[in-house]
Amino acid sequence: MKLAIVLFRNNLRTDDNYSLYNACKDSDLILGLYSLEILKGKIYDFEKCGIFRENFIKESLICLEENLSKYNINLSVVNDIDESLNELSKSYDITIYYDEEVGTQESDFEKKLHKYKYKSFFSQTLIEPFIFDYKKSFSHFRKKAEKQNIRKPLDKISSKNSIYFKSLDIKVSKLKIDNSHAILFKGGENEALKHLQNYLPNIHKYKSTRNEMSGFENSTKFSPYLAIGCISPRIIYEKIKDEESKTFESDSSYWIYFELLWRDFFYLLMKYSGNKLFLKSGVKEINYNFRKDKKSFDSFFSASTGVDLIDASINELKTTGWLSNRNRQIVASYFIKNLGLDWRVGAAFFESFLIDYNPASNYGNWAYQAHVGNDSTYRIFDIDKQTQMYNGNDYINKWLSRRKSKVYINKKAMAEIVKREVFFE
Repeated sequence: MKLAIVLFRNNLRTDDNYSLYNACKDSDLILGLYSLEILKGKIYDFEKCGIFRENFIKESLICLEENLSKYNINLSVVNDIDESLNELSKSYDITIYYDEEVGTQESDFEKKLHKYKYKSFFSQTLIEPFIFDYKKSFSHFRKKAEKQNIRKPLDKISSKNSIYFKSLDIKVSKLKIDNSHAILFKGGENEALKHLQNYLPNIHKYKSTRNEMSGFENSTKFSPYLAIGCISPRIIYEKIKDEESKTFESDSSYWIYFELLWRDFFYLLMKYSGNKLFLKSGVKEINYNFRKDKKSFDSFFSASTGVDLIDASINELKTTGWLSNRNRQIVASYFIKNLGLDWRVGAAFFESFLIDYNPASNYGNWAYQAHVGNDSTYRIFDIDKQTQMYNGNDYINKWLSRRKSKVYINKKAMAEIVKREVFFE
């Protein structure tokens, strides 16, 4: 008997899901499968998937199971994909449907699927993939990307038949977060669609508030739902265009599209450059002599650098799994350029804690700050200036109990900087 297996990873939704849609089109017998092994492992002694993202994913799996059941499709959550596929293949003629991912470990996981018949789809981006010079800037990419067609979201799937296969119980850990200013997310496709609907009235003020360090509605907060595929970028784009048709087009509503293109840029950069964004030398193939200073690492990771904005940011990240984009850029710049530390370790730290981690955006942004990515200018953030510009003092008061107000700059780390054009932000 033929069985179509939909392998879920970062596509935890039923709407606009290419793997699920095509499996349902090709077959009447469908099983959803998710392997928890993709959450396991360590990198630079950090857990690859911390508790905040793990909880968010598990909440999304519970929602996915419920939504699939509306189409009579079962979801099985397993620990070992090899073992599960081997067992299923003994009873059924299986074909695996999956979304292609970017990243070396993601590619290694996909190789396990290739022992069987499979159909794969690259549908993580808003636009269709196209060839571009990935060593050039985002502006080079954007000019080409804006000319690409954007696919409409897929039609709804129809009810199918399924089979029973063993599945783990999904338990979401209870977390106590004492800070009342914490920004919290609940996982799931239903939550993603509800959040999108709630945010639509704010699309015309996004550009003026997106850099604020505190607050929920100052930015879209789509990234956690996009990261694990609770919603597709095409659905977001379509809803924004619908809202524009009811109101008007603005620089702010365009800027959301602009940010979705940044996401696409990093995805396609990683897709075409292979593993270069995981290498110290990055896509520019420049090897900086980063420091290996345990004291600097420890003070940074324990939020005890003495720099108020940095320490407050680390506290928020470690307490909630969230950090605004502005703070992420400042923290990465400080780690690399002020302390002179290896950017890959900082990226691994973010990977462990961020609720909205995805390999392309995380390593793409860290490489960008390390000047081994796609930024043509060596940028350094003026932390005091950034604090004043984006209401940083209010943010610091929320996330730091004691204040020191000292900016430490390592002279060795700055040695390379003075040799090149520097732009202070």
